[in-house]
Amino acid sequence: MNIIFFDKDASQETIDKNVDNLRIAQLNLSDFNERMSKNYDLVCKFTNNNPRFFLKQELKYPENTNTIASQINWLLMWKREINDRNYFKIFFNDIARDFEEINRYNSPYIQKDNVYYKIVEDFKKRYTDYAPLGFLDKSDENYIKEEINKKFLQHID
Repeated sequence: MNIIFFDKDASQETIDKNVDNLRIAQLNLSDFNERMSKNYDLVCKFTNNNPRFFLKQELKYPENTNTIASQINWLLMWKREINDRNYFKIFFNDIARDFEEINRYNSPYIQKDNVYYKIVEDFKKRYTDYAPLGFLDKSDENYIKEEINKKFLQHID
């Protein structure tokens, strides 16, 4: 539903100081939900006036920590260190981990099945024409989209 709920202890002053971070979280949550046909909401808690997001919904597999909430928390950390180009490398490494699930099917000993096609479909939905929203300049967004296509998407049948 794209709603961000606030922890009951959050002051209006802290919320007001984080308007830009909340906008980035909302943009990326909405984009993820639309791409992946999800209806996730987030809970925002503040520590030392910095937002930290958690999924409101219970997950079917709670051990899955790679959620949109953890991704948004990481994007906000990237935003604070926007001039550190190492974040691009970390970002692409995270996508590469997602891609490994697809890539393992390239073995001649593993048959492509319905699971493979679902993983590919989800990967394409998530990463086709994708860049984090709300804090990168246009050239960085274009660079990310081009690199995702070059490193991953063009290698999928």
